[in-house]
Amino acid sequence: MNLLLITGGKHPYEESTPVLQEFLEEAGHSITLSESADELSGDLSGFDAIVLNTLRQEATDNDLNDAQREGFEGYVAGGGSLLSIHISAASCPDWSETKKITGGGWVLGESWHPPFGWFQVYIDQPDHPIAAGLEDFWTYDECYCGLDLQPGIDIFMHGVVEGEDKPLGWTHQFGAGKVANIALGHAGSSQQHPQFQKLILNALKYLS
Repeated sequence: MNLLLITGGKHPYEESTPVLQEFLEEAGHSITLSESADELSGDLSGFDAIVLNTLRQEATDNDLNDAQREGFEGYVAGGGSLLSIHISAASCPDWSETKKITGGGWVLGESWHPPFGWFQVYIDQPDHPIAAGLEDFWTYDECYCGLDLQPGIDIFMHGVVEGEDKPLGWTHQFGAGKVANIALGHAGSSQQHPQFQKLILNALKYLS
């Protein structure tokens, strides 16, 4: 697939994005890497999917402008595919469409997680295309809690915090576009986890 990989923001993307780019390219995908996100306001027809490993916000001077927001929304609504990773869905916190497009995710100033560390990920739907070949696994990452989730999303995996299930992966339809959200992947070490990489590669197959 020809992928537009958008990165940058207040997160350890200098660690995680090179890991992500490397294993995607090793799997045969072609990557256009962008920290500016300028491509979103241009012709996106040449991309098979957009991959978000980024946090866009005014506080870090990298928020999406109106043209980029319009291009992004139009691409997915018009039938384009989107893979949103970790905190990416918290981007553009003043723009309610972000959560509608991604199916939900982290809310800046409201969502939370236990300390970065070990926890178990549970596969809810072994037959879901993104869960193909996966069983419950342990990872060293962040288990997100208190997310803003949209109605109708199809949750296929979760973690457990304080006895409550916390959704960590789902699929979603926005307009004519297919969307996958993987809430794991905080650090470079997290994205080196073989099960994380399998989830990402399965997601791209699902989106293709």
